[in-house]
Amino acid sequence: MSTADGPRVKRLAHPDANIKARSLGVSRGRPVIALFSSGDPLTTELGAQVLPLLRRVVTGRDAVFVTAGADVGVVHLLGVALEAVEGKLPPFVAVAPSGKVVTGEDMPSEGELALNPSHDVAVLVPGKNWGEETPALFRTIDAITGKRGKAIALLIGGADLARDQLSAHLSGDRPLVVVAGTGGLADEISGGTLSEDDDLAVLIRSGSVAVVHIDEGPERVVAALESFIGGPPAAPLTIFPKLRFRAPEPVPIIDPGFVVEYPLLADSIHEANRVIAPAFHECEVAAGRERNHARLLIVLAIAAGFTTVSFGALQAWLAAEAWPGVLVAVAGALAAALVAISRRYEASEDDLSAAGRAESLRALYFDHLAAPLPTSDADREERVRELANAVARYRHEPVTP
Repeated sequence: MSTADGPRVKRLAHPDANIKARSLGVSRGRPVIALFSSGDPLTTELGAQVLPLLRRVVTGRDAVFVTAGADVGVVHLLGVALEAVEGKLPPFVAVAPSGKVVTGEDMPSEGELALNPSHDVAVLVPGKNWGEETPALFRTIDAITGKRGKAIALLIGGADLARDQLSAHLSGDRPLVVVAGTGGLADEISGGTLSEDDDLAVLIRSGSVAVVHIDEGPERVVAALESFIGGPPAAPLTIFPKLRFRAPEPVPIIDPGFVVEYPLLADSIHEANRVIAPAFHECEVAAGRERNHARLLIVLAIAAGFTTVSFGALQAWLAAEAWPGVLVAVAGALAAALVAISRRYEASEDDLSAAGRAESLRALYFDHLAAPLPTSDADREERVRELANAVARYRHEPVTP
């Protein structure tokens, strides 16, 4: 829907004007991801971390994205990320005060910003200050989600405007994913430094909030989003082996909301997720693959045994014929071979090793969280080094069954 000159513009006649999903060019009942951030430019180092995160979040997503729309800060990086994404993109809707943004090829004057051209539609609300568009922003979200869709907020950085928007978002009992390590409000929430008498602190404590550190990678953020908004449906009949094993998406070992409940453990959780969780997932996948192979061989052995019995019955019926006996011998030999191979697979050192390593890494994860807090930065760095060495040891050394 966007054009070469930027997004299609929908101007509201007054701040309380009605908003319909159809007028935005999206179908009603779709999930919404609202991106809250600040308008400050990002440092080169932080931008290099946020860009792949945004690229991964928008890829293959069925949700409608709602942002402030101004081509600055995180929203500007979002536009850069969209240029690198192949395939169909989700719809992007901007909601902004008409007095703070310019459209088309107009040059912004002092105090104004250009709209990000990657958005499909921009809802411009009468107003001269940021924040006046907030009621219309949530009416836009409600118009898109309807009664069936879900709305979730993604906080990257953030300042005073994001604080007000988050308060309104959480007041509606909507979930939130906080990307820690991006500065501003995100780090205040993840570090537990919000004032006790702050209404937002109360809403954070009582709401559905997940905190993921940016160093943990885009996949952790996506897993947190999908835990609220939903991912692909689980395949039925998972007890049966698969002809082609596919590694499952990584999931957090503990609920990301633990950071909000126990802010003193925030650094320890972040370290464990960064150092231990990837190795744990790798071992879990290896163990799952070997178990799937073993089950597949067992199913084939059962099928070969059934075939042997069938050919045996055929031999009894055709007693004068020799060829059913040959088939009985071949099927019986195949069944015996498959049973022997499946037993070796069940008791293979690699399978036990992968499962044992995964459980050892899980125990290491919780041991790290249970350890006393470090007394200095040097102590913390030493613990992280020891943790990395322990992970390397569990990944490569044999595990005794």
